Amino acid sequence: MVKTDDLFRRYWGYAGLLIWSAFAAYFVNKTPFNLDEGAVKALLLDWSIGDQVANSAMTLGTPDMRAMLWLPLGYLWPGQLLAAKVSLILVLALTVAGLFRWRKSQGTEEEALLASGLLLIAPLTLQQLDTLSPGICLLAAFTAGSWLDQAYRNTPRKFGSLYFAQLAVCMFSVSLHPIGLVYPLSLLWSWRTAPLDRIQQRIFYAGVGFSVLLTLLLETGWHDLESWKNPIISAATVFWGPNEDGSDSAAGTWGMGISVLVLLLAVVISQRKALWGSLMGRNLLISAVFGAFFGDTVWSFLTLAFLLYGGLPWLLKPRALFVGKGFLIQRGWLLILLLLFCTEDMRADRIWFDYWRSGALTDQDTLIRTFADNVEQQRRLSDENHQPMPRIRVASQWPARTMIACRCDALPLPPATKDPQSQLVLLNGLSHLMLFPSDNRNLTLSENLAYLGDKIETIALQPGGVILQIKSPVMATPQKH
Repeated sequence: MVKTDDLFRRYWGYAGLLIWSAFAAYFVNKTPFNLDEGAVKALLLDWSIGDQVANSAMTLGTPDMRAMLWLPLGYLWPGQLLAAKVSLILVLALTVAGLFRWRKSQGTEEEALLASGLLLIAPLTLQQLDTLSPGICLLAAFTAGSWLDQAYRNTPRKFGSLYFAQLAVCMFSVSLHPIGLVYPLSLLWSWRTAPLDRIQQRIFYAGVGFSVLLTLLLETGWHDLESWKNPIISAATVFWGPNEDGSDSAAGTWGMGISVLVLLLAVVISQRKALWGSLMGRNLLISAVFGAFFGDTVWSFLTLAFLLYGGLPWLLKPRALFVGKGFLIQRGWLLILLLLFCTEDMRADRIWFDYWRSGALTDQDTLIRTFADNVEQQRRLSDENHQPMPRIRVASQWPARTMIACRCDALPLPPATKDPQSQLVLLNGLSHLMLFPSDNRNLTLSENLAYLGDKIETIALQPGGVILQIKSPVMATPQKH
């Protein structure tokens, strides 16, 4: 018979996660802006499948495997962005529960509780939820893969469901981000150093290798990654999130970034042996080191998880200097540190909430909102005048984010040609273009468009880019069904 205390200890954590999930669902951004391009691409494809509507979402390229995660939402809540964010909140809650169990099994319950609580209230976590960033899904894949590996080793069965589930996790993580390669590599290392037998070792070698290569061929690379960023600037966002005012060059930001990198190096050196012995610890360790070459928000989030779950045990280790000097001496400094840390986290969370609620957007999202407002104004005028809506099809540097904001057809930018006249042919079927001209990938295209000034006019020029309108667009006649 299970005691009441045991039931309480078993389920109070899930109740706390449920309460946190409700608060997180309230605080996330409800507008269709400030989103990850790859996540929106997967959502649009799922909505198109669920509604059985053929639209230009099919032309945006192969989405990552978040499309499989959100496929039920396409049937149950098509067009509902909040449903995707709530599902990601639940994924994070389950991930934290798995990380808590892993950290508790490797150390103490105190370490697991502190790390889990701090991860849940971190401003960077809220930012990852708001943008539908792949960082949370990657951390979930690492956690699920670690559990699946342990479950398989407890009940090994060649070509069983647990085996194929691990291959699915490999494909899922690799499709999200280059850091996703960490999990299959870490899994192969486990089977190299601790195989159950030679046959199963070869089965995993073949299965993991095939699944990774298949994913890379299907995805043909990672197209929706953020451009390379200075790891010092990204490291500064680990504990208190990004600067909404864009003051990345401030001395305080550089000082914080260097401090975080020094802390990261210290934890890697001191905890490398303890973490390398488990699959989950190895996942966090390699991702924190390997991801520094990309320096994006995904790396920042995984570094936060690494520092909390890998660094807190090092920080909480009993020190000979404090032994036998009372609780306040041994843990008083920790209570003060946690109080300051939590206070600053909650303040940063409130700043982020007020930031998006005030309507403030990044330069790119401001440009997208300008175009969406123009489209909405045309719809309103057409309804008032009882006239058909003019056909709008935009080629955008951010096609998925543009489509979800303006609710119109959006396509990727056409490839650049050798001369402007050839470029004009590729603009058939388009009414607008939206791009950042100074981007290295758009220099030739921007030069061609500049020579077509008699065919194209500029309707918006902003720090985030430019919106161009084709004066006499050649649009295909819509087919009548």
